[in-house]
Amino acid sequence: MAKHKLSVAIARKPIGAVIRPVSIVQLKSDLFNSDLQAARQAGFQAGMLEAHQNAAKAMDSAVDRLDQAREQALDALSTSTVELAVEIARQIVRIEIQAGNYDLERIVRGALSQSGLGRGQAVIHVCPSDYKRLEEVTFRNGTEVEVDTTLEPGDVHVQAAQGLLVREVSECLASVREQLLEDLA
Repeated sequence: MAKHKLSVAIARKPIGAVIRPVSIVQLKSDLFNSDLQAARQAGFQAGMLEAHQNAAKAMDSAVDRLDQAREQALDALSTSTVELAVEIARQIVRIEIQAGNYDLERIVRGALSQSGLGRGQAVIHVCPSDYKRLEEVTFRNGTEVEVDTTLEPGDVHVQAAQGLLVREVSECLASVREQLLEDLA
């Protein structure tokens, strides 16, 4: 391959410029390397930008999943708290009923009042142990107390011509549980 020399004449030398003889091949190689370096730098910058964008998307996705998990954990914690509270109440009520620490007369009179009977006739159904506790209690005329072996201590059923009013401890606790869970929603 033949070497060609190119001479360039300049009226005056720019300040700080270094003039050196360069062949066309060397000039072509220097330009290629310069373009290659610029292309590499541009590719690197584009790659870094894409990597940062992908990392940001991944981080946003992770934050969203973390927020969802936190919300689910909070909901589960709230529900578990209600379940635990109702179970504690159930155990306390069970212990107090076993110890006889409940005002059965008040429970019965409250059930009669809620039944809306007024002065009508009613039959109060209670368990055998509660029947014994009510033997000395006087209720209004037309009200009788009967034993129902299917009932638990503290449970009261009031039967009248209008229907049956059921007041059971387990149902009261279930109602409290439902209301608390509904309040959470």
